[in-house]
Amino acid sequence: MKNSLAFILIFIFFISNLKAQEKKSPTFKFLHKRKYVFTDSLSQDTVLNKKWPDTLYYNTVYHSKLLASPTIPISFSRVVLVNGKYEVTPTISIGYGYAWFFGNFYFNETDKISVDPSFFFGLMADVSLQNDFSLNKLTGFFTGAFIGLSSFTVFGGYDYITRAPLLGIGGRIDLYTLHQSSLRPVGKVTEERRHKTGALPIRNE
Repeated sequence: MKNSLAFILIFIFFISNLKAQEKKSPTFKFLHKRKYVFTDSLSQDTVLNKKWPDTLYYNTVYHSKLLASPTIPISFSRVVLVNGKYEVTPTISIGYGYAWFFGNFYFNETDKISVDPSFFFGLMADVSLQNDFSLNKLTGFFTGAFIGLSSFTVFGGYDYITRAPLLGIGGRIDLYTLHQSSLRPVGKVTEERRHKTGALPIRNE
């Protein structure tokens, strides 16, 4: 009986905690996921996460060593080695990868995270869905790396179906643009420029 009562109490506490989390803002959820400790909820024995500043502010530009996000690479043409010669082929492919990039970010008061990215690089794998604009079969399976500026991307690696090295040109859909919790700062986060007087601190709410 005592064990059943304890289980029920723990279950109620767990459900209540989940409901409290659901009421929190997207900014809170992002920071909580990234282990930021809110200064307005500190207890006496709380240890601050030194990766983050003690207090974060809205509309303040922040910088870390790198930013990272899962990404969906999309390629529209490829340069393939065929019989000792490189040929350009109109191939549409889609895959999955992980991107690291340089840039700054800041928190808007509307609970959106704005990112100003620059140079990207990462690892990826993809499959070719179309070759010569004829949807008929899987034409390639590729793994490799990529570099890019903004949404423009150059892929390089090896295709295991054609058994040849190749280059691809295309773009990416970085998942942080669809779901901001996918964004991950790598390294210590600092203010790129000191926050303005009167800037609102981000609170545990």
